[in-house]
Amino acid sequence: MALESGFPTSQKSWLDRALSLFTDVRAGEGPSALLLTANIFCLLAFKRAAEGTSERAAWMLRGAAVCLAIHTLTAVPLLAQEPTTRAEALRREREAKSTRLTPPESGRLERTLLALENGRLFERILNPAEGFFPKVGNITTGSGFSFGPAYRKRGLFGDESDFSVFAAGSFSRYWMLDAKLTLPRLAGDRMFADLHGRRYDFPQEDFFGLGPDSRREDDVTYGLRSTQVGGTAGIRLRPWLGLSGSVDYLTPRIHPGDGSRPINALFSPVDAPGLDVQPDFIRYEVLTDLNYRQPLGNPRRGGRYALLFQLFDDRNGNQDSFQRFELDVQQYISILKERRVLALHALASVSDAGEGQAVPFYLQRTLGGPDDLRGFRHFRFRDQHLLLLQAEYRWEIFTAVDGAIFYDTGKVASRREDLDLRNLESDYGIGFRFGTSNGVFLRVEGAFGSSAGKHFILRFGNVF
Repeated sequence: MALESGFPTSQKSWLDRALSLFTDVRAGEGPSALLLTANIFCLLAFKRAAEGTSERAAWMLRGAAVCLAIHTLTAVPLLAQEPTTRAEALRREREAKSTRLTPPESGRLERTLLALENGRLFERILNPAEGFFPKVGNITTGSGFSFGPAYRKRGLFGDESDFSVFAAGSFSRYWMLDAKLTLPRLAGDRMFADLHGRRYDFPQEDFFGLGPDSRREDDVTYGLRSTQVGGTAGIRLRPWLGLSGSVDYLTPRIHPGDGSRPINALFSPVDAPGLDVQPDFIRYEVLTDLNYRQPLGNPRRGGRYALLFQLFDDRNGNQDSFQRFELDVQQYISILKERRVLALHALASVSDAGEGQAVPFYLQRTLGGPDDLRGFRHFRFRDQHLLLLQAEYRWEIFTAVDGAIFYDTGKVASRREDLDLRNLESDYGIGFRFGTSNGVFLRVEGAFGSSAGKHFILRFGNVF
């Protein structure tokens, strides 16, 4: 019966216990009992004053005045202490608790990461505006950890030109030399251009055969060495819309590489087009890029829609010429003021060779690795056509650290009509991202659910 009146039960106060010596007082009723006693005493004092002598009446009136004073001073506070409903009692408890609240204190790790982000330490060391800096990351998919010296100079030939160069190598004996002269602010920032060149050697590229039915046990390796020289020019139709064209000269060459099982031990030029002869190519490229992602380095809202056309022109007999169309769509849906992000990615690639010609296997699109189907080995699937769909839910754990759960699915096909949503390979996983709004420095992920088993991923840079 303690809740019969609708009020929460509590322990008796000192006033309750004192009055309990004379009458039955329950918890919380002491102030009301005292107030009622004062009212009765005042009424008796007025009554006695009216019936007594003048001297006696004066003393009783003085007593009545004191009672009235006590009544006036104590009535409001005492009544204020008594809630009239259960909701009022709960409200007062919340108000009392709010007066004792203190802001949460950040942990040592969070304070350190916040200091690194605000001080932009990673950017100043690994990606400064100019000067010498260490080139750290991955040269290409499968290269492993790579590092080397790099240099950047702004305004090399005036305020509108930037120059950069780096040399990097990995413990897997991958290496690359790269140089670029960029003119990003031409014609009042409406146009841009660059000249670039690179030389590289990738000695352990995986090959499992062509098509979606390639077997994991057929894994072999080959080496790919090439030089690329070219240029790009473009125009910004809008701050978020650009149109550009590129021309590059490519000299790809296949060699046995450093693997224990070279490609020619299992595959022939019939199974791997271009294995016997590798011509030089001129690659023509046109790109339409609608990009309103924000921020660009580590998007949390907006989207990117890119349409790419490439023409590979065989310069040694025109036997391996082909063309390629690609549509790349990225969309970022912000939730809870960008603290949660739903990131979506779709890529479709279609390559067509002329009659009697073939797309060389080393220039075909691939699936598998830390940037697409993360539950599979590098280059696990390879063919002329490709479809990739990815979704990630990203959330901010604390400053400079995000968590992510992801799902990848896709397929390759030798015929365009087979590029549908049936018989897709897929995986899922969870990971962590370390970086700032200007970019992701490191990804640590675990991928599961694929036919190839579990995969641990340590990768520099974002996935998309």
